[in-house]
Parts: sequence; C-alpha cells; structure tokens
Amino acid sequence: MKLAPVRRADRVLMILLIAADALTIPFVFMLTWVLRTVIFAGNLPDFHHQLSLYLMVLPVVAVLWIFSFARAGLYTPKRHLGSMGELQQLLKAFVFLLVALMAASYMGRMEFSRVILFMFIGISIPMTSFARFVARKIANLIAPVREAPRILIVGTGEVAARVITALRRFPGKAPELVGVVYSAPTDEVVFENVEIVSSLDDIVETISRLKVDEVFFAAPELDRSRILEIISLVENTEVHYRLVTDLFEIALGVSDLDDLAKLPIVEIGYGEPGALHRITKRFMDISISFLLLLILLPLMSVIYLLQLLRKNGSPVFTQKRVGHKGKEFTLYKFRTMKPESDEYEVAPISMNDSRVTGIGKFLRRTSLDELPQLFNILRGDMSLVGPRPEMPFIVDRYTSWQRHRLDVKPGLTGMWQIMGRKELPLHDNLGYDYYYIRNQSLMLDFTILLRTIATIFKGRGAY
Repeated sequence: MKLAPVRRADRVLMILLIAADALTIPFVFMLTWVLRTVIFAGNLPDFHHQLSLYLMVLPVVAVLWIFSFARAGLYTPKRHLGSMGELQQLLKAFVFLLVALMAASYMGRMEFSRVILFMFIGISIPMTSFARFVARKIANLIAPVREAPRILIVGTGEVAARVITALRRFPGKAPELVGVVYSAPTDEVVFENVEIVSSLDDIVETISRLKVDEVFFAAPELDRSRILEIISLVENTEVHYRLVTDLFEIALGVSDLDDLAKLPIVEIGYGEPGALHRITKRFMDISISFLLLLILLPLMSVIYLLQLLRKNGSPVFTQKRVGHKGKEFTLYKFRTMKPESDEYEVAPISMNDSRVTGIGKFLRRTSLDELPQLFNILRGDMSLVGPRPEMPFIVDRYTSWQRHRLDVKPGLTGMWQIMGRKELPLHDNLGYDYYYIRNQSLMLDFTILLRTIATIFKGRGAY
C-alpha cells in the first residue's frame, strides 16, 4: 500500500476528527433528551421544557464544543499519542465546555435543565472517545502513514539518552531509530546502542539519505539559530521536527509537556497552510480591523488632534518596512518621538528616553501608537497576527533561514509581542517569528490576539 505524505495524512485526520465531533454533538443531544424525557422521566423532577428551545441553541453548543476542543489541542494530529494523552485532553476540553455553556446560559438569560447539561457532558465523554477512535481508523485507511516513523536523534548527551529511552519504551510499535548525529566532536561510533551516522555539518544530507520522518533535536547546548538554519535547508517539507529542552527544565517542570514519556518538547510544524487558511485569515483581518476602526475612530481622532495642537510634526509617522515576499510598503504609526529624531534610529528602550514626547510616552506604554496600522491591514500590507515588519537595512543582512520571515505577511502583533515585546529588539525575535510561520493556525492567531490584550493591560515591555 502506498504511503500518503504525512501532511496529507494529518489534514485528513483533522477533517475526520472535526466531522466526528460534528456528528457526535446532535447524536449525544438526542440520546440525552430521550434518557431525560422518556427512560428516566419517572425518577427525576417534572420537566416542561420544549425540544425546540434546545434545538435552537444547538449551533452555539457546536461552536463552543469545537472551540474547546481546538483550545485543548484535540485537532492537532499527533503520532506519539500516549494511552492516556487524549483522555486527559478530552477531560480538560469538557470541563472548559461545561463552564462555557453555563456562562453562555447566564449571559443569554436562558434557563436550561442542569440535569440535561450534566447528562450531555457525561454521555459525550465515552461517545466522543469512540467516535474519534473510528475517525482515526478511517483516516488510516484513506491516508495511511508509516506506523513506525524513522527517527533521527541530534545530540549525544543526557537529554538525547532520555529521548532514546523514552522512544524505546513507547507503547505499541516502537519508532525506528535510524541514527544519532553528534553536535560536538566524538570518537564514539555508537550511542545508546544507536549508530552515530554523521556530524551536524552533514545532517541535511543525512536526513535525505536515511529517509528520515522525524528529527529530535536533543542537544540543549545547540544554538537555536543553527537549528532553524538546518530546518530551512532541508528540502523535504514532510520531515517533522521536535526540539527537546534540557534536564534542568524537566526537573523544574517549567516547560509544557509533550505526550512522549513526559519530556518537554516543542513541536516545530510544517508551515505553508492551505488556501482555505489564507482566505479565512484574510477575511478575519478585514472584518476585525474594519470593526476596530469603526469603534476606535473617535479615539484616534482625539489623538490626532492632540498631536496637531502640540506641534511636534506630522501626527502620523510613516516609515518604509519590508512585507510579504520582500515587498516594501509604508507603515503608519502615531508619532511618539520628536520630529528631529532620525527616521531609522534605534527604538527607545526606556520611558526616560529624551527623544520621546510627553504624549508619546503614553501612546507607547498603551500601544495606541500602533492603531493606524489597522489601515495597513485593510490595504493588505499587513495581517492582525504575524512577524513584526522589519526595516529594509536589517532585512538586507538576513541569512537564508532568516529570510523565511518574509514568507508571510507581517502582523500588528505576534509571538514577539506576547513573549518579549520591546524588551527584545525586533531583529532578535526571529526565533519566535520562525516558530509562528512553521505552526500557523487560526487558533494560534486567536490565542496571540487574546494574550496581546492581556500584555497591553499589564504594560509589560512597552517603552
């Protein structure tokens, strides 16, 4: 049987999982209704609600259900799913769904049966587990992938040894460990009974020669930029990458745990989302930015007039930035620095910077100086979420892997905003940007937008 590309298999599985949930929701509801109104009617308090009331809100339930599952990562295909991994995610999703449904009922001032609500959640757990099991079986028939992926380990230290041990103990058919790549010079030819196949300098050729499916970077001492450079050089876009953090972080539990033997692992995705993602993202950009402009136009007008009265130059500051595919565009911001400041000077790193005007300090601290970029989004120069638009002279110095930053539209906010904001220079946020590009999804965009709002209210890293 011909093996399907991993990305196609992942997409087939994701679609079938969503379809399974879409079918499970009405089935579980009708089963709940029959149990409440027919089978257990004599053992429960009187019930006079009409079926039409519940059918009317069923689409809302479906939306909250899918959002809760997406938030819990239940639509992210994983090929190393532990026996309890999905069950834990399901329980978290259903707890969130239960709270969301109760909150929606309260805000909508609609009285629903608590018995039906709890019965619905209780029945959903086993039914959803079964439906998703069937969906995985069907997905494997439609787009089968190798049950035992060929894995390459980068590193010859304690972390790499832990990864190898965890992979060998993994339930089911163990992955095929095709070799180890050393990141530091060594005379050894075998590590943990796995052949050392090459040095880090030859890893790109090794990945191709050994037909590797997944690469585990298990060398904490390895520079992150070197890792990203390697990923960008590999032509096979089907290769999956995982970055394992060090044992100190394992001991303290400061990293999110992957479901592979409780090792803290960051998955570096494939990037290049499909046309549906791009169309939906553009629709979201236009609708949200237009709505925000309608709401914030009075505030923006006040800021514009205050800037005029203070006579600190043009209220709107314009600057050339580099966008999608290297195309230059004009970026709009409210002016926050004195007009005699050079257009491409280093950005302020303190509120005490003498170049920042009085009103500019407030605008920068609250990020209100970014509001004119909503016009950039409407024009199509930018997106709501994406890498920060960079200045041309910095882009000219990009290395080959850093230029991948230009593969997507720049954003009003992004990973750099919620992780460091201006505590990190723009050109030092390339690692965050590359992670975003490789893991694009609407759910990630939504999460970044929500966390950006929280970051702005905290005022962290804004100068």
